[in-house]
Amino acid sequence: MTLTELTKLYGRTWTIAEGIGGGWYAVRRADMSAYGLEHGLSNIRCGATLAELARRLDTETRLEKQPWRRVPLRVAP
Repeated sequence: MTLTELTKLYGRTWTIAEGIGGGWYAVRRADMSAYGLEHGLSNIRCGATLAELARRLDTETRLEKQPWRRVPLRVAP
């Protein structure tokens, strides 16, 4: 996986860059909602290699596509 390939796949949603101390990171271009964060999504993903980062972004994309069901609030009697 190259940076160009990763950017082509995820660049519309994520800004991808090399970490100063090594590795790679991706930051969402638009923050995830609190509701999305509660369902395991995040605004930042990291990887030691581009391949690892690609796997994590793929997982994030699959989580985003899952249907979430909102649980109605219970009203105290």
